[in-house]
Amino acid sequence: MADDRDTLKAASRALADAAAQLTRALGTQARQHLPEVGEVIAQGLREAALELADVSESMDKKSGKGEARRRSKVDRTRADLLDAAARVFSAKGFEGASVDDVATEAGYTKGAVYAHFGSKRDLFLAVARSVLDAEGAGRDHRLPGVTTDGVDVAALEVALAASAQDPRLLLSIELLAYALRHPGTSDELEVVYARAFDALASHVADVRRAREARAGHDVVPGVTEHDRDTTLGVVAVLNVAPFGVRLLGEPYAGPAAGARVIARLLEG
Repeated sequence: MADDRDTLKAASRALADAAAQLTRALGTQARQHLPEVGEVIAQGLREAALELADVSESMDKKSGKGEARRRSKVDRTRADLLDAAARVFSAKGFEGASVDDVATEAGYTKGAVYAHFGSKRDLFLAVARSVLDAEGAGRDHRLPGVTTDGVDVAALEVALAASAQDPRLLLSIELLAYALRHPGTSDELEVVYARAFDALASHVADVRRAREARAGHDVVPGVTEHDRDTTLGVVAVLNVAPFGVRLLGEPYAGPAAGARVIARLLEG
């Protein structure tokens, strides 16, 4: 009997995963060509996925494994919603996107979005934290190709070129636009940006102290005003270079120029 239950649970989970994937793939394709039919298919698959997940969760509870299974499901759903929201906000912006758009993109119901994030604003800010890599404790921001040993300009150029081709490039601009359009309600976003800036400034200070030590100069501890000024210049280049390559290209702007400027800033 135990083996039968395990087999049924595994099948239920597999079917739930398959239904969710079909929602995202088949539903999206069908809506492009047959919008009404596509929505019916997507909704049906979403409901099937939820029902199958409920069956699996119920069986896990009876077997004493419910809490671990529930936590895993919650984490996976949250991650799916964040990924979908990043794509939707990139394509439509905060104002143009809806909770329905995010739910459909992720293959979940609108209720699932509200259950995890409460509102579109909460979801947007969660995406901002995720994008700026400031949500997890102990994380920091480091420039590709930049270590205490020096600056690898070629590696930095490759990273900037990849950033220019990132489909979520517009999301970074949307985050800034939201902060400017909602100055009274974007305090949390400002805190997230400040944390990201401070983390990058700490990295810049590490590079500066290593450079001073190699040169035999007195090493100034901590993060100095000069480090923060340098960080501001680096951030400006990081924000401009990806768009410059799309709008102007070389020799006016682009990954190579951006890498050279950052190298000059960091090398003093």
